[in-house]
Amino acid sequence: MGKERKLQVVTGGTSGMGLATAKALGVYGPVLIGGRNKKRLEHAMDELKAAGVEAYGKNCDISDLESLREFATYAVSIAPIGNVVNAAGVDFDNASSELIVKINMQGTHYVLETFLPYLDHSTVLNYSSITGYYYQAKKEDIEVWKHPDAEDFCEKVLALIPEPTDPRVARLGPEYGTYTCSKRFVIWYTMANVVRVAQKNNSRIFSIAPGSFMTPMLEGQEAYLDSIAKGTAFGGVGESEEMADLIMKLLSDGHEYLTGCDIIMDGGKFAMSTTEQFQ
Repeated sequence: MGKERKLQVVTGGTSGMGLATAKALGVYGPVLIGGRNKKRLEHAMDELKAAGVEAYGKNCDISDLESLREFATYAVSIAPIGNVVNAAGVDFDNASSELIVKINMQGTHYVLETFLPYLDHSTVLNYSSITGYYYQAKKEDIEVWKHPDAEDFCEKVLALIPEPTDPRVARLGPEYGTYTCSKRFVIWYTMANVVRVAQKNNSRIFSIAPGSFMTPMLEGQEAYLDSIAKGTAFGGVGESEEMADLIMKLLSDGHEYLTGCDIIMDGGKFAMSTTEQFQ
């Protein structure tokens, strides 16, 4: 069986890039989206069905292992698992540091562990972030990251995040440092699982690092939109549909050798902030 008629799973598929990706994946077969907010889930289901997608939805909190197991059980009752896109996540301006660790870090681990037994020539895609490249992981970080099931995982992660020295970063609040750390973890964790995933009939795993895209998360940072736009080569932000289109291309046949990497799509933000540009 190819990709067609296999189930396309999108956690965090109720809005923004997750919802756009869920719509695009409908060409392969049924799509199951999960999210924590019941009303947002219902609205997303209406959008998917209006777009002609065979859509299924179920409340799911990826930081809650039992909730995720129930979600996966429901998933495999629909169809064999095709692609698993983990778009669930919280930003630094709408969550505590503890919640950022539980969802962005432990949740990423739980998604893979829960769906790993069902992978069969499948692809797992994690959403990282360009901000992850601004966190310098130390050996001590990696040693903690190796044990995301530990009871004191959150406490140990937070204890290792340094205080910002740049006042421009400090004004964003302590949660910003946690957020960058969480997204660096996603990149590392994706790379650390390439062999385990490949053993499931040549399944793949990779991550994608968005820069600034017009999503509900970015809309919450309205005060910074102008400065965010100026930080890109094009003087603007991306659209969710652009990300969905790229993901569809990367998940399509003909890219079987692509695994174990993080792909940046940020309008040149990282290049501009780290490399002197020719004028």
